[in-house]
Amino acid sequence: MLSHDDLRSELISRLPDLATWTGGRMEGLDGGPATAVLAAGVVQLAEGNAGELGSPGLEAIVERFTRPVFLVQDGTYAPPKDSAGESETILALLAKAVTGIQAAIPSVGRVDLRNHRFGWVGTGWMVGPNVAVTNRHVAQEFATAAPNGTFGFRAAADRREVKAAIDWRREYQRPDEHVVKVDEVMWIEPDGGHDVALLHVSDTDEDGAATPHPIPLMAEAEIADTLAEWVAVIGYPEQSPYNDLLDQQRIFDGIYGVKRLAPGTIMSLNNDSGTLEHDATTLGGNSGSVLVHLASGKAVGLHFGGIEGESNQAVQASVVADLIAQHT
Repeated sequence: MLSHDDLRSELISRLPDLATWTGGRMEGLDGGPATAVLAAGVVQLAEGNAGELGSPGLEAIVERFTRPVFLVQDGTYAPPKDSAGESETILALLAKAVTGIQAAIPSVGRVDLRNHRFGWVGTGWMVGPNVAVTNRHVAQEFATAAPNGTFGFRAAADRREVKAAIDWRREYQRPDEHVVKVDEVMWIEPDGGHDVALLHVSDTDEDGAATPHPIPLMAEAEIADTLAEWVAVIGYPEQSPYNDLLDQQRIFDGIYGVKRLAPGTIMSLNNDSGTLEHDATTLGGNSGSVLVHLASGKAVGLHFGGIEGESNQAVQASVVADLIAQHT
């Protein structure tokens, strides 16, 4: 299994390469030469002192190397043409898991809205026949509970009904669409429960193409063995006012709202709450993203939030499976 020591060793060995790759942008972060600044940052990160780095920009560049974010194009992740700043270790890890990654990618889409102040609100993915999952806080943007216990679509300011759909493509510089209507909100977990909502989607898109297949969900016993293992978060990160704007520019190259893949590891498992923590790079639009376990190709969790510089949170896939059994 790939360890953090492997990544740290590669990062240290490639400091001159990374200093050149940054195009001189590292100069002046704390007054020292680029390579020296990077080396100091690696040591601090290795010692768990990321919060004491001289510049948040340095931390972002190190994170871009150890926790990169790839564009998804033509149904697979796309390393940049100039991959000098990418970790060869992580690229090899993803290449080994490419079959499972490519199987999951088509089943993850962007939740788009009409008659709403937002054009889109997050990510959703297939978990069963005609069933997609997203977060409660995503679904609540366009749906609400009725007194009889069912769920309906919200009304816009002009009293038109808000419409929701999932576009399974939305890839950078790719014009293709695969838009499937959300025809019913099946379940929204109440406040205090898990951040989960279940959506019923149409069999076909506007052009008659079939809705993608479900991503298999990991069982509770399988999830128990995933601590420190590698996952890929697939979703639609959007620029966030809650994260450093310069760091976002460095890591995401100013490109938002399109399908991305971000590798990371499972940091902790909390079986009492049915949640887990991971360290993949995410932003707000990743709400509702899938965490694909690289070794198996199964979904290990449903991403719902995070705290910059600390960790991200996800609902365990076994909890999602239980909710599907109860409410579909």
